[in-house]
Amino acid sequence: MTNPKTFVLVHGSWQGAWSWDGVRARLRAHGHRVITPALPGRGDLDEDRSWIGHDDNVAAVLAALDADGAGPVILAGHSLGGVTISQVADQRPGQIARLVYCDAFALEDGESAADVLPEQMRAGISELAATRTDQAIPMPWELWRANFIQTATEELARDTFRRLVPDPYRPVFDPVKLRRPVHRELPVTFLHFTRDQAVPPGPAFWHPGMTGRLNGAAVAEIDGDHEMPLTAPQQLADALHDAASTPG
Repeated sequence: MTNPKTFVLVHGSWQGAWSWDGVRARLRAHGHRVITPALPGRGDLDEDRSWIGHDDNVAAVLAALDADGAGPVILAGHSLGGVTISQVADQRPGQIARLVYCDAFALEDGESAADVLPEQMRAGISELAATRTDQAIPMPWELWRANFIQTATEELARDTFRRLVPDPYRPVFDPVKLRRPVHRELPVTFLHFTRDQAVPPGPAFWHPGMTGRLNGAAVAEIDGDHEMPLTAPQQLADALHDAASTPG
């Protein structure tokens, strides 16, 4: 292609860089370069994750940017990955050509992801965290199948579930520190998955719930569940490709 971009894709909770495999392949087929950093705590199930906070996640993405030396990039985050991309953009606004929130959290300064979750879900996550000494949050199979990856085949749902790891507690419950509202100041696209049931009351949590924070950013709706990086990677990659071509 005549205008290749560099994408940096930040994964969401419970997953790792592997969740972007299908998206990465499709974007590369479009001629783009793709970087998929893994956030800390993606090792063994019994690994201590109590030390991991926002700064550690941001450092992992910044290290990937610095190692690559790429110019302005398309920085995309899925789900909780939206929290990380906002903080990366806050530190390196000159390196970001566009932010893309893929049914992802767009938080304000001083806000945590837990703050914007419905009370019942927040309480449920706290109960799951209490089952581990490091307070990392495990993903129950029933929740994964019914609310996150409900459009997948049984085989894909189970294969991906076996790769999930408990998610660090602090990036969910600690407030973010932003010097500027990057999700309103930088070029932004929000990719909304129309069958996303991950957070009550369903798709409306993300759109207009999160999109309403973005001051008229471009919103593209895609037919899929919360785990589109796994269940519909080609469609998601095509939407990212289109977002990269959006003026502004």
